[in-house]
Amino acid sequence: MKGMAEEKILPLCPRCGAPYRSLEYKVVNGRKYLYAYHGKAGRKPLLCYLGPADVYVHAEQILSLDLKNLEDVDLIAIAFNAATLYAIRSRRLPAAERREAAERLKQLARDIETLANDLA
Repeated sequence: MKGMAEEKILPLCPRCGAPYRSLEYKVVNGRKYLYAYHGKAGRKPLLCYLGPADVYVHAEQILSLDLKNLEDVDLIAIAFNAATLYAIRSRRLPAAERREAAERLKQLARDIETLANDLA
């Protein structure tokens, strides 16, 4: 409505599904960990553990989703970003698994080419 402040839509926690206000980092024994901060219950903060900060990748950062209207999402960009992330993560794998990952990406490229040809 005009004149009213727009309600902020909070992202959903990947651990519990509840909205969270921010992502927080904590260092424990020299390792950095990521938590979703939900607010406070009395004096105690409500946090969900998400994982080690050095390997956790927040899905919204990869997929670039603005979940207000799924019709406005660029699905090709999401698919490309997902394939890119898969390739980056696969670089850490042993040689045999890297080759398998490369074959999966090549098959995906062939499948996408088939879809594109069907559209043309």
